[in-house]
Amino acid sequence: MKRVSIIIAAFLFMAVQMNGQSVPFLNINSDPYSHSMGGATLTLEQNAFTATNNASAMVFAPNKVYGGLSYNTWQPDFLNNTNMGIATFSKVGKWAWGVSAKIFGYESYKITNDKGGISDTYTPKESSFDLSGAYTINENLAAGVTLRYISSDLGKDASASGIAADISVTYMKDALKLAAAITNIGSEMDYGYGGYKLPSMAKFGANYTLELASENTLALNVEGGLVMKPSAFMAAVGAEYSYNDKFNVRAGYHIGDETVIPSYGSVGLGVKVWRLSLDAAYLFGGGENSTLDGSFGIALGYRF
Repeated sequence: MKRVSIIIAAFLFMAVQMNGQSVPFLNINSDPYSHSMGGATLTLEQNAFTATNNASAMVFAPNKVYGGLSYNTWQPDFLNNTNMGIATFSKVGKWAWGVSAKIFGYESYKITNDKGGISDTYTPKESSFDLSGAYTINENLAAGVTLRYISSDLGKDASASGIAADISVTYMKDALKLAAAITNIGSEMDYGYGGYKLPSMAKFGANYTLELASENTLALNVEGGLVMKPSAFMAAVGAEYSYNDKFNVRAGYHIGDETVIPSYGSVGLGVKVWRLSLDAAYLFGGGENSTLDGSFGIALGYRF
């Protein structure tokens, strides 16, 4: 009876969280910079999390080495989840190589015994570990690949693992950036009750930077994505004002789908001092029943 209770609790948890898909956390970024721009990933300024956001863009980074740590709350007033990330990459000639990891922790649930009493609690968690590589095709074009190991632990009798890959291309010329990617292509997640497909996506993004005045720029960003299973369209629009490449103010909006990631608005700040950077994001709005209101993230990065 205890085993049955565990399985029921785990799969009720999955039904709420996954909405018919497995490991949806893969499409929830651990980069606060991305969150502040409506969840866009492909054509933002490079930071450590470019290693997992868009591998092909690593080779266009102005510095040779990047690293970063992040901590995010996700749905704090609804399920109180946490989202932590670590990433680093380095450029070597025409190549760039990166590694990154993400740990997504869910709110604990109670386990009942055969007498109906509470015998234990369980804290589900999911994680991904990435190895990324990129190659410079020419001065304006690059391609990248990310290999990903996925671990999902939703209960004592409900765990699975899988392997996936991302493929991306980036084009950069002057003030224009264009990028496209197919993400999370890979094996099904089998918890012992049949396979669940990964939340694969096809994405396209564009970014254009305007020179407003001396040391003042405004970057406009747009991105669209199609989730394969379940079929859903998402988009992100964002703007980033930068002064002297030291201080950044950001705002964005995510046009979402309740079966994947709901809509939300976002704001954020970025500060660079010497070789260090600090980024923060806050999510709000998205409708009367939004579950993302109050989500917050912060990241510390380095570059040299």
